[in-house]
Amino acid sequence: MPTDPDTTQLLLHEVNGLDPKQTAQADGVYRRLRESIQTGEIPPGASMDSADLAAGYKIDGEVLRAVLKGLARDGLTRGHGRSVYVTAPSERRSGQETQPGTQPAASSARAARYYSAFGENKTLSQWAADPRCRVNLVRLFGRIRTAGWDAERAITTPLASK
Repeated sequence: MPTDPDTTQLLLHEVNGLDPKQTAQADGVYRRLRESIQTGEIPPGASMDSADLAAGYKIDGEVLRAVLKGLARDGLTRGHGRSVYVTAPSERRSGQETQPGTQPAASSARAARYYSAFGENKTLSQWAADPRCRVNLVRLFGRIRTAGWDAERAITTPLASK
């Protein structure tokens, strides 16, 4: 594991106590969420529910804690416990900060990702705000990007009753 603070991987102290399989899981989830936050797919101010993240990525609480530590270290999130919030670029630590209205350097070459459903193309955050969507942004992200669901099914399928 790297120790460079500008790394795109979790640091040793963030994965302390995880076995190699959990460490690999945590690193993969961290990189996917980091990219999605930096590209604006998960927008500033979005609330990420810990239970939804764990369920969406099929990871346990220890792995999720490592992921959230890494995102907080990068200045991409704030808060802890059940809800974590994505920070606005102006709230991020220097070195990780971007100017309002610009894309982060790591994603400047990437276009926003749009998903087609109901004959429309929208970003995940736009779909999450759509009245037809039955789940929050984090769950929608997990269904489409991680589990590979088609967009219409991911948008319209409500959470399973307990």
